[in-house]
Amino acid sequence: MHDTAAQDRRRSLPALALACALVALGGLGVCLPASAAGALERAKASGKLTIGYSTDAAPYASADASGNPTGFAIALCTKVGDAVKNELKMPTLAVSFVSLQRDEAVAAVGQGKVDLLCGVVPTLERRAVADFSIPVILGGTTAAVRKDAPVRVMQALSGHEPKGQANWRGSTDQAPQRGVIAVIGNTVLEKGLADRLKERRINVSIVTVKDAAAGLQLLSERNADAFFADRALLLEAVGRSKSPSDVTVLDRLYRRDLAALGVQRGDDDFRLVVDRTLSHLFRSNEINTIYSSYFGAPTPQQQDFYQLVAIPD
Repeated sequence: MHDTAAQDRRRSLPALALACALVALGGLGVCLPASAAGALERAKASGKLTIGYSTDAAPYASADASGNPTGFAIALCTKVGDAVKNELKMPTLAVSFVSLQRDEAVAAVGQGKVDLLCGVVPTLERRAVADFSIPVILGGTTAAVRKDAPVRVMQALSGHEPKGQANWRGSTDQAPQRGVIAVIGNTVLEKGLADRLKERRINVSIVTVKDAAAGLQLLSERNADAFFADRALLLEAVGRSKSPSDVTVLDRLYRRDLAALGVQRGDDDFRLVVDRTLSHLFRSNEINTIYSSYFGAPTPQQQDFYQLVAIPD
């Protein structure tokens, strides 16, 4: 078996050599098997670094009125682009941002269609497809609630239920009051929310929406009582909505999530450049300036977080 495999490899060498010659004639200057070419090799060959991002995740990543990418994760990815230029000694390297649908983003970076993904919550399922940088932010999930939502719904969500009373749950002396909760589809939150609510015996229906604007629209139309999402995303979306005073964004956090930048699996050289860039940034005061531009002044806890996740030189 091993002899046969070796013979097959030897027979493949002329074809590979011919392919490399054709690539060189095309002016690309490098020749690597597709599976071996990492982001740095692709950037050196094409003269371009391709970065993927979502257009509906402000203030992390979105498109501005002119269609240009903007947001906290975009700023970090731009820093990585600058570092790649220095690493490859290619100051004219083009850094191109491409918008991705939420359900295709992780697969796109995993397949090398984009070199870097601006902001994603790592999960075990996603780690089977892509790899991730050190964490770039610690986020928290909460709910936006209609101010005229049913009292028992508001009590259950805020955690201020009267003692000794099984509000918003089935009980022998009180009929449950059913609620409707909206959540953005294809997110970590969507997958865990139903189980968590079921464990607490909270009687709700869960509907999925494509983005924050759609979730708030359901609230305004009274087709949902609450909309769950990242708190920073909710505050941004409510601030831009037509009727911000009709909705309350709760202070209570239901879960914490670490977000990171996505890279292709096995691309250790590129991930090292990404992590080195982020670590240097996190240990400097520049991260506080970038953070403040999108979320307000960082708390001492947030500053401690960046010192903790930064990798020493």
